[in-house]
Amino acid sequence: MGDDALEIERIYIRESFQKQGCGKYVLQQAIAMAQELNKTKIWLGVWEKNENAIAFYKKMGFVQTGAHVFYMGDEKQTDLIMIKTLP
Repeated sequence: MGDDALEIERIYIRESFQKQGCGKYVLQQAIAMAQELNKTKIWLGVWEKNENAIAFYKKMGFVQTGAHVFYMGDEKQTDLIMIKTLP
């Protein structure tokens, strides 16, 4: 995505801790780190069937900009590519 972008590789929050602000806190830390590194955007890939994560990222200002196909064993899967532009 370029030198001006920070990638979030994975954020996993145990289900019993979801909807308590943990994901938001982790994402805010990533945004602060990106700003310290003078990045202008953050991007990530999220599995197309992970509706909760997609809704969370949209709520946090990410927009889908593409998709990436990958294989889990013999099964074809798709990650949505989402980007958040930083202020």
